Amino acid sequence: MRSTPPVRRVYPGVERRSGLDRATIEREYLSQNRPVILSPADTGWCARWTPEAIKARFGDREIEVEETKEVYVGDRALRRRPLGELIDGALGDDTSQRWKGLEFLAKVSGMSAALARDPSPIEALLPTGAHGPRSTLWIAPGKTMSSLHHDGNYDNLNLQVSGKKIFLLIEPKRHEELYRYGSAESPLNPFAPDLERFPRFADVEPVEAVLGPGDLLLIPKYWWHCVYAVEPSVNLATCFSWSGEPSAWQVLDGVPLVHRSLSVIAAEMKRRGLRRLADESRELWYSAYQRVVARVEPQARGELAEM
Repeated sequence: MRSTPPVRRVYPGVERRSGLDRATIEREYLSQNRPVILSPADTGWCARWTPEAIKARFGDREIEVEETKEVYVGDRALRRRPLGELIDGALGDDTSQRWKGLEFLAKVSGMSAALARDPSPIEALLPTGAHGPRSTLWIAPGKTMSSLHHDGNYDNLNLQVSGKKIFLLIEPKRHEELYRYGSAESPLNPFAPDLERFPRFADVEPVEAVLGPGDLLLIPKYWWHCVYAVEPSVNLATCFSWSGEPSAWQVLDGVPLVHRSLSVIAAEMKRRGLRRLADESRELWYSAYQRVVARVEPQARGELAEM
């Protein structure tokens, strides 16, 4: 028998602004580590990157898809599949897989040239001195949910290209109330939290952003976020560093000292161009962590009741 989907909790909304230039975004949001919804972006551009448009141009390319039901990244099985086949499933009733196209430009032939000819609206909003941008293309079925996680020492501009998603954001200092497992993942489902298992979350105050095509969400560095796809969706997320960004030490004020210190060291290694060393160090740390710390069973992810 099919279980009844949980009813989600509703939270205050993220501030929404329109017509902001990059200097204002830098001054009022990036430098203060505050989220904001910027709307609307060029919906004409978005129309050229709907699931149907992506399938028409790149549907025969093979990609690596991941499971949607497993919460922790390390638990998700990966498999190769034609992009067009994934899109057909996402537009239908298949909620089992999604595409998280990290460095997708290098993995799907032709996409790099297409975006060079037709840059996304994100490009015009990146701050002065932005460097090391990394883009991710998400294609997700409706009624699927991400883990609750953060992106570390990177700001993130997330463009809703197609469909509708809800983002829940939680400020960095609430680190301990999220019962985090490892350094950047939480077992909680903040849309419908189990407060018997995770009572400290009752004092947390997320904010939410409901995004439709053309909306841009700034997710500041170390802000925790969990994302629910109300409909089949395409998102383009660009993580970046920039010359005037606040320090990791400043942003993580209120986080336990050991985690705060380790995060600052990792951020500094990446700032100095030692990304590979930082990633390898994190993998070693996480491997040791898993041997010492018992795995926290995450709350289930899936469909929410109609909203």
